[in-house]
Amino acid sequence: MLGTVSIALEAQNRGSLPAFPGRYLHAALFSILSHIDADEATWWHDMEGIKPLRVQLSFKESRQDNSIRRGDILYLHVSVWHSELWGLLEGIPKELEVVFGRLRTTIIGIRYGAPFNLPLKVDNELELISRRLSAKQAKRITFDIMMPTSFHGTHGDITFPTASLIFSSLVDKWNAGDMTDVLDKDLIRTVVEKVTLERWEGHTKRVFYGRDRGLTGFVGKFTFNISKLTEEENQLITILALFGQHCGIGRLSSQSLGQVRVILQNK
Repeated sequence: MLGTVSIALEAQNRGSLPAFPGRYLHAALFSILSHIDADEATWWHDMEGIKPLRVQLSFKESRQDNSIRRGDILYLHVSVWHSELWGLLEGIPKELEVVFGRLRTTIIGIRYGAPFNLPLKVDNELELISRRLSAKQAKRITFDIMMPTSFHGTHGDITFPTASLIFSSLVDKWNAGDMTDVLDKDLIRTVVEKVTLERWEGHTKRVFYGRDRGLTGFVGKFTFNISKLTEEENQLITILALFGQHCGIGRLSSQSLGQVRVILQNK
């Protein structure tokens, strides 16, 4: 199941958030979940491996710095791909106090939805699959990486997002949910061998989520040529690519890293 929750919050005091507030967002979300069901929240928080969720933050009004005034409106956006986690999120109480470090906020609104104009129901990923099966084959995929992303490597993090790293990451995230079909990672790797990098632009960026903790990731655009894929392979890869827009790519997407916009091109 693919679902989105947008939580509107009103600041109750003056404060600020770091340029990369991912850890604050992650902590705030699990604080909300603990008010719904403490045991369930603890289970999801402590689970090993990939969490089937992604968080990001936006503001009602654009700003040039990280300062927040009393009365400002923030939005905590949560993307999920597991029906049981979705069921927990459906119980979010209004007027709950949510803390981001020293910033106190109160929930003033909640909006539930689904990405890609999908119906809001269990197994709605089948609708996404159905649409791609009947769509014209794409020849190129562009990943516009808006938040720094990196990938686990044998000798440390890898910041250059190759097709193999991107789609292996997406398979792992897909299989972390409760999708109808589990994907074969080795099969995807074989298919991706036919995918070629056509052009790229961007740079590495260092983000800090603690006084002495940071991560270097890549931001920019990567365009891959997928014209050599069979029709079935093309459908599989484009479904995964679109899923990436919902779940993010690479490490720490549950702390808002790896946010991407995906563009499919038929020419």
